This record gives sequence, structure tokens and C-alpha cells, in this order.
Amino acid sequence: MRFKITGDHRKVLEKQKFIEFEDVFTLEEIEKVSSHVDQVLGKRAKQLIDTQSAEQLYHEGRDLWRDDPVLENFICNRGLAQLTAQLFQQSTLYLAFDQALRTTLRPGYPEADTATLQEKSCIQPLVGAVLIRLSGESNPLSMLPKKRENAVLIAPNLIMPWEIFFQEPKCSFLMIAYAPAKALYVCEKNDPNLHFLKKLGYGFGDNLNTNFHPLLYK
Repeated sequence: MRFKITGDHRKVLEKQKFIEFEDVFTLEEIEKVSSHVDQVLGKRAKQLIDTQSAEQLYHEGRDLWRDDPVLENFICNRGLAQLTAQLFQQSTLYLAFDQALRTTLRPGYPEADTATLQEKSCIQPLVGAVLIRLSGESNPLSMLPKKRENAVLIAPNLIMPWEIFFQEPKCSFLMIAYAPAKALYVCEKNDPNLHFLKKLGYGFGDNLNTNFHPLLYK
């Protein structure tokens, strides 16, 4: 995974708050990751995927890397972190979280709204995120990956229409978000998984712990 970041890339990012890189992954990689995402979601929900609502799966879909070595290897990929760090001009990058965005036969998510990535994160600040399409057809909306092998890098201040992830049945995306040094766990009530980190012993105001949020680039 080698991409040379140029000033033109950063100009695109500054203008539209996202940029798409083509052929970052192979289709085989994406299909494997998609399968493992569904396996973890199914185990956490203790039910068949297709019996769940998108809202239920969202709550089960935070930090999948903690439960599966294949997903850990993919999500904690240092090449992807390096690409993000160079684009956003960061010297240090930690994994903030990963989040599955998955619909089944019942699309729709009642709490989906228009907000920035930062406004829906209990980890602040964020550097940015990578958005990957795991399944489903291409959507003409420009901020979504045009094909499954691509990656869209998103600035934390991009205003995102979150409902676009939940409009079609049986669609799956994976978002990987990154944080800089000295990021904090805060009480951001717009984050549907606000209390997830309390299971790991975090309290509001705590710095990220490298035991739970690995350093991916320095």
C-alpha cells in the first residue's frame, strides 16, 4: 500500500473534506473482511444478522478489531495509518475506533442525521477516518467509495448525511477513525456508542490508553 501524497491531494481534501484513493485493497481482502465483520456482529448479537435492525447492528459494531485477529490485522494496518497521517500531516496516529455500518433486509436507522464525524465521536479530537465499502452496490453520492477496492479518507469536519449508509438493504461499510496524541474520551451524547469505552475502564476526561488504542504511526 504505497501512495505518494502530494499538494494536490491536500487541496482536494481542503476543498471537499474527503478524497478517494483507488485500488487500496484487493477484492479478496474486502470479501474476507466483510465475512469476518458479519461473524463478529452475529456473535455479539447472539442472533442471525438478517434478524437485526441497522440500529442494533450499529451498537454491536464498535471496535470489531478487539474480537477478531483478521479484523485486527486489517484495521490496525500501519500502511493505511501512514497514508492517513501523511494526508492529514500528523506525526503521531492512534486508532480511535472502528465502526461497522450495516443494514440487513430492514434498512433505515431512526437516529441517523446530518452531523460531522467529530460531532458523533466520544473520542476527541479526531484526525480523520477511512471509509470502506464491504458490500452493496455503488451509490452515486460522491462521498461514498465508488467500488469496494477503494478507500475514502474523510476529514473530521465533513458534514455527513449519515442516513445514506442505511438506505439500501444488505449494505455494509467499515469506518476506521484515527486520533492524535492526547486525545480524550469525552461525553459526546451524539455518539450512539457513547458508553462503550466504560467497559474497558475509561471515565470521561481520560486520555486514550495505548493498551486499548494502539499507536499505529509515529
